[in-house]
Amino acid sequence: MPKNITLVLAGLMAISVSFWSFAQNQAVIMQYHHVSTDTPPVTSISPERFIQHMDYLAANNFTVMALEEVITALQEGNTLPDKTVVITFDDGYTSVFENAYPLLKAYDWPYTIFVTSGLVGSNDRLYATWDQLREMAEHGATLANHTVTHPYLLQRNPGESDDEWLEAVRKEILDAESRILEETGQNHRLLAYPYGEYNFAVQALVRELGFIGIAQHSGPINSSSDFTALTRFPLSGIYSSMNTYPEKMMSLAFALDQVMPLSPVTDEKSPTAILDFADDQQGLSQMNCFNNDEIIMAKLQNSEAKVYEISTHLLNESRRFRYNCTAAGGQGRYYWYSIPWVNPVIPE
Repeated sequence: MPKNITLVLAGLMAISVSFWSFAQNQAVIMQYHHVSTDTPPVTSISPERFIQHMDYLAANNFTVMALEEVITALQEGNTLPDKTVVITFDDGYTSVFENAYPLLKAYDWPYTIFVTSGLVGSNDRLYATWDQLREMAEHGATLANHTVTHPYLLQRNPGESDDEWLEAVRKEILDAESRILEETGQNHRLLAYPYGEYNFAVQALVRELGFIGIAQHSGPINSSSDFTALTRFPLSGIYSSMNTYPEKMMSLAFALDQVMPLSPVTDEKSPTAILDFADDQQGLSQMNCFNNDEIIMAKLQNSEAKVYEISTHLLNESRRFRYNCTAAGGQGRYYWYSIPWVNPVIPE
C-alpha cells in the first residue's frame, strides 16, 4: 500500500478512536413534566409526541438506563454503551401515570419520577396518588426527591438569616426523602432542584447530605460533570420538537476541568463565564455559543490550557437564562454544554 494512503488511513483511524472515546462513558438525561394536551404548554408534551420520542429511541438502538445506575457508572469510571439515555419526570403528575407509564411499561424501560411529596394526591386531576406511584415503582420507576412544597430554594423570608434559610432548605429535602421512604420504601438521595434553581450553598448542603443534585440546563453528562448539578434536556413545549430531538439525544458531553463562576446566581443581565476544558478535548476550534439563539463571544484566553471566556452584549431580562455552547463532534454529532444563570431578584 502506498505510504501516503497508509498515513491517511492511520489518521482516519485515530480520529475514529478519539471520537469513540468521547462518545463513551456519557449519557443524555431527558426531563419531562406533564404528558398531556390539557396542561400548560410550556411544561407539557402531548402523548402523541411522547410516543414519537420513545419510538425513536427504540428504532435507533438507544440504551435506556436507570438514573442511579448511570451515575454510579460515571463516578466509578465504568464504561457506558454509546447512546445511553435516561428518562425523568418532574413533580409526579397524573398524566405521567395515565399517558407515559403504559408505554414505558410496554418497553420495560426504567425511568425516574421526582416527587413533590407534599403535593402527592392533593388534586387527583393533577398529581398522582401514592398508590399510583407505588404501582409505577413496581414496573421500573425510581421515585426520587423534588422537595416537599416545590419552593424557590433561593427565595428568603423577610429578615431570614443565612442559617435559617439553609435550615429551611435542609428540611424541605430531608422531609421529602423521609416521606418517600415511608410511602414507597425507596431512598435514592437523588434531588431535582425545583425550577432548576440552586446556588453554591445549596450545592454544598446537597453534598453534605450525600445527595446527587439534578438541574434543568441542557447537555449530556459524563465523568467530569458536576454531580451537585447534573444537566438534563428539557423536552416540553417548543423543546419537544422532533426536528431537534434526535440531535439532543445524539449529543456529546464536553470534558471540562472547571467552570467559573461556581454558582449560577448573578445580579448581571450579561454575566461572563470561564470554561476550562480538558487537555484532550476535541472540536473546540469549531465551538459556537448562543444566548437566546444569538451567537455570542467565545474568546480563547489560553490556547495551551484551552480556557475560553464566554460573554455577551445581550441583556437578559428573565429570572433564568442560559448560554449554550456546541461544537462538531464527528459522524453528524455535536458536543453540547449549557451554562445556567439565575437572577433571584427578578420575579418569575
